[in-house]
Amino acid sequence: MSSAISGEMNREPQGGVSIRIRGVYPSLKTALQKVAKLILSKPELVIYATVNEVAAAAKVSEATVMRFCRILDFKGFQDFKIALARELVAPSPRKPDEVAARDDPAARDVSPALVRQVFRTNIAALEETLEVLDLKQLEQAARDLLNCRRLAVIGVSGSGLVVQYADLIFNYLGLSARGYAERYQILTAAALLTVADVLLVISPGGDSQEILEAARVAKDHGARVIAITSNSLSPLSRMADLVLLTAARDMTRPRNGLPFFLCEISVIDSLFALLQLARPNESRENLAKIEEVLQRPT
Repeated sequence: MSSAISGEMNREPQGGVSIRIRGVYPSLKTALQKVAKLILSKPELVIYATVNEVAAAAKVSEATVMRFCRILDFKGFQDFKIALARELVAPSPRKPDEVAARDDPAARDVSPALVRQVFRTNIAALEETLEVLDLKQLEQAARDLLNCRRLAVIGVSGSGLVVQYADLIFNYLGLSARGYAERYQILTAAALLTVADVLLVISPGGDSQEILEAARVAKDHGARVIAITSNSLSPLSRMADLVLLTAARDMTRPRNGLPFFLCEISVIDSLFALLQLARPNESRENLAKIEEVLQRPT
């Protein structure tokens, strides 16, 4: 991988506290969810409060608050408050309901407000994904794909479309890549992987049984598992060798909407760009061959 790329990648994800909270929320136990709800609803209160006060406001123990901070990879409550305070200083994208209320308070014409709402929601999801995505992990994932014998890309439901896209563009680079979105195909592909191969798993929630079963099979056969997910505490995240985190804008709704789709596609595109940088000649030659075939008269 290019040294210029490596230099650009050397940053740790410092922000994205609320984004990470929304991502892990479904995997938290009830007491920890109470802490999460308090922080997301009253962040200003939290940054000026003591751990005792936060525990009392959330109606949990102090130990639960401390555990919550550790789950988010902070050393303690003070480090967590500093990160949260930094995030509050930076302007954040307006929520969709705020867009509708402020941009069109008199409801003169709903259509423009709704269109702006859709675009801003999707843009915010992409910006938040860039905030939480660990670029060192992304670079390592690109290395793994570059050096693997065979790449299997799997995903179900809405992620199945991203699987098809990944299958298409990774083959442009000359990788031996195949995408699978059906249970039988997913498990069959995983069973045939070896220590020389990579399983790229696309799963926003990281808890689909088909996905987890395939990841376990691949791990048992020595293959490297890379996860694209929005839940850093999911069973998939705990199982994967590398986790490429995307943003989660809703804590409870099923994660198959367009914002998740766009975030997953953007991670795939980023991997493609890094691989293309590492294989410039091969990618140009392959794209030229494809273009030549497509331009032939039928």
